[in-house]
Amino acid sequence: MKELLLLSGLGILSLIAEILNVRKLIYPLVIIGLFLNIGFCVSDFGHNEAIYGMMVLDKIPLAFTILFSFIAILWFTMAKNYFKDETNLSDHFSLVLFSLVGVFILTSYTHLVMLFLGVEILSIPVYVLAGSDKRNLYSNEAAFKYFLLGAFASGFLLLGITFVYGALGSFNVVQIASSAMSPYGISQQLLIVGFLLILFAMAFKMSAVPFHFWAPDVYTGAPTVITAYMSTIVKIGAIAGFYRLFSVVLSFYTHYNFVLLLMAVLTIAVGNIIAASQSNVKRLLAYSSIGHAGFIILGICVLSASTPYVIWYYLLAYSLASIASFWVLMLVSKQKDDEDISAFNGLVKRSPVLAGTMIIALLSMAGIPPLAGFFAKYFILLNVIEKGYILIAIIAILASLIGVYYYFKLIIAMFSGTSEESAAIEVPLFTKLVLILISVILIVVGVLPDFILGLIFR
Repeated sequence: MKELLLLSGLGILSLIAEILNVRKLIYPLVIIGLFLNIGFCVSDFGHNEAIYGMMVLDKIPLAFTILFSFIAILWFTMAKNYFKDETNLSDHFSLVLFSLVGVFILTSYTHLVMLFLGVEILSIPVYVLAGSDKRNLYSNEAAFKYFLLGAFASGFLLLGITFVYGALGSFNVVQIASSAMSPYGISQQLLIVGFLLILFAMAFKMSAVPFHFWAPDVYTGAPTVITAYMSTIVKIGAIAGFYRLFSVVLSFYTHYNFVLLLMAVLTIAVGNIIAASQSNVKRLLAYSSIGHAGFIILGICVLSASTPYVIWYYLLAYSLASIASFWVLMLVSKQKDDEDISAFNGLVKRSPVLAGTMIIALLSMAGIPPLAGFFAKYFILLNVIEKGYILIAIIAILASLIGVYYYFKLIIAMFSGTSEESAAIEVPLFTKLVLILISVILIVVGVLPDFILGLIFR
């Protein structure tokens, strides 16, 4: 409960910062608050706190809260200059912090009403943030498209929850599971349609095929900083919410497994195949994000005792690599106002730190050992093979090889061209240190996966 109150309090403080004349203190207070949030989670480990029958804080939600709080600290560090240039700074801070409240709810809900509230509290601020570059027509278009399609997805989610309640007479996830053990009083038709509608809505939030069409346009149109937020923290919230419900559903209703497996395979294949044809780095990373969402859905499909740890580890590896790659893209594109692959030509000579960070991030996302991304995919594929889905594992591996192609296309561009093509990129010392830190963490998490998982899930 402390975590929820802290994040909500930070959001309210940011909202009234102008009135209290503490605008300059918002940034340090937010960073301190997020570190404090991690400390609360660590101290609460081992205490299964139930919050009015609506949420529960056990080991898994606390681990996901630690993850998104840590990524949020990195993101706020990345976005510091973006906020500095804005006149409505307190509004942007409050929007981000309130969306973090939505992520927290999605990691810990036990009631379907809280699932809906979590999705809406997460999504509505992001609709606004996507259009925060008001003078950019593409940003306005991205916000409108995201809002319009997101409203339809929310409608599907609410209708699905209504149908599930009509079938089982309960909103509580645990009671839904126990009701499934007895067919008495259950309307199978309502139940199937209800869960399918919820699945479609959550698939939209995760940008899974065939509900992925919004992602490339919104990612490309939104400011790069906000795109980084959507590809990391928003995705963590959506996947945590999806896992929390469907880990229970799949335990009792195994006939949904085929739908999820089909969705996972299509998401991995479509995301990687279309990414290979992109020349705009932002769109490339957007389709790459779709492919990674497919891998995570695949990990949830093959439900086992290790699934929450595997999903958490994959999200850690992906989020670190994603925020690093978008950070480098933001710094590179700022120099020439160009997000094409050609903007990265000769980056190794123009800024070795940016090039090194981008290379490590891309290699991790490609699944090259010994980086974190390799073991993230390895753990999921191991579970898939153990469940006997050999063909699906082969398809996922082949799709990953396509990913290697387009990631290396960008890496090769960094080594091509000469340093005379463009001036050296000036990067502040603190930014360099944080980027180096992210690179080191990606290596350490890859080399010591058991230690990292043991440290968090002790």
